Amino acid sequence: MIVLSGSTTTAEIVAIARRRAGVAISSDVIGSIRLAHEEAAALSARIPTYGRSTGFGANKATQVDGNDLEHGMRLLRSSAVDSGTALAEDAVRSMLAVRLSQLCTPGAGLEDRILPALATMLNSNSLPTIREFGSIGTADLSALCGTALTLLGERAATGPLDPMAPWGKDSALPFVSSNALTIGRAVLAAHDLRQLVDAALMVYVLTFTGLSGNPSPFSAAAAKGTAAEDVDEFAQRMRNILGSGHTPSRIQDPYGLRAFLPSTIGLINALDKIEALLSRLIVAAQENPLFVYDENGRGASVEHSAGFHQAPLSLALDGVKIALAQTIPLSMSRIRMMTDPEYTLLNPFLAVGADSASGIMTIEYVVASAYGAIHTAAHPSSLATVVLSRGTEEDASFASEGVVQLERAVHSYRSVVAGELIIATRLLRQRGLLPSDMHSRAASDAYELALSLPQDDSDRDQRKDLDSAEAILEELALLGR
Repeated sequence: MIVLSGSTTTAEIVAIARRRAGVAISSDVIGSIRLAHEEAAALSARIPTYGRSTGFGANKATQVDGNDLEHGMRLLRSSAVDSGTALAEDAVRSMLAVRLSQLCTPGAGLEDRILPALATMLNSNSLPTIREFGSIGTADLSALCGTALTLLGERAATGPLDPMAPWGKDSALPFVSSNALTIGRAVLAAHDLRQLVDAALMVYVLTFTGLSGNPSPFSAAAAKGTAAEDVDEFAQRMRNILGSGHTPSRIQDPYGLRAFLPSTIGLINALDKIEALLSRLIVAAQENPLFVYDENGRGASVEHSAGFHQAPLSLALDGVKIALAQTIPLSMSRIRMMTDPEYTLLNPFLAVGADSASGIMTIEYVVASAYGAIHTAAHPSSLATVVLSRGTEEDASFASEGVVQLERAVHSYRSVVAGELIIATRLLRQRGLLPSDMHSRAASDAYELALSLPQDDSDRDQRKDLDSAEAILEELALLGR
């Protein structure tokens, strides 16, 4: 059971989304949210407050009758529209977990009863159905309005769920003023990419050993020359995984081996940056309007803000996508080396049998196809914009599109890493190397694991080989950490 108290971590979001970890809310949080709601209601009765005493979007200058009890429900119903394919369960659960975490930090001014209702939705796995199109990166309004209607019983949940009583204007807008869906999906994508990068390090070690690479680029002095952030620690990590005692075949390797450190540290730094940002976003009060309280939770003031405009997240997403894309040509370079007798002293494409045998030729094509998808997904979504609502919203971050691109890139990267793993393992086997011939315990364990893959090198259907390689990447990732 994960108790939410305003300090949720990205790892906890992943656990809630993927492993259906249970959630609870501390009594202190409920008390503070109840007090914050009372203070916000009193303040909104005295001064004009967007979405409570005024309309929404282009209607922000329209005053709302204080006796209009349907104002909040009209917002939820009119803004719940979305279209396209329904999102996967883990994406929806991640959205709910992020929004619940954010709401544990006073700032929205909504009713405290909404928090336990969200927790019940997660714990019972009775979820809203959220479709893919609806957000432009300035709050995931359609997804969160649809969630609200599901909590209220106006839309069907995926399981039994007792409907809440209608919400007033003091809870409708505050609940939906967030990019929780985009943030939640980004948390999952970053988690998956980190795991794949860790696995790729071990695959690189197998390739490096199979090609008798030169470890010189990983020396402390060589690493320092890149001047990249945290490069010294990464170089030491790679030296530990590679181990000592290598006999290189070349004075200077091609870039696929030699430039691995500067290329990969760029990706790791981009991942570090987005993970740090996501850690802040999942506990941030993004609300507009934002209610600000003193240390005792009283004396609220209201700030009309733009925390929902996710330009920083959009830029961070673009940074990760581009950083990933620039590593793939080096993966292709290593695969090319392993297909070439000049480097392996073995048959072309590590084939066996007839001179015309193809070996792993088509796996190279599969990796290239995945690279094409990664390259396309790297196009910066943060450069797009749109003007909506009669000019009231004259820009968009499109962070929502950026996370879709990152998901596609991560999905494709899995095929890249798996493809190189299959080829590197075949190379090591054909060279007659054993796990005991590796130069570190981590490398030996990685090769031992890789030997669980099919070992028939004849020309045959290799689709299941790729599936099997992808299936062991998570376990492989743990070996080099």
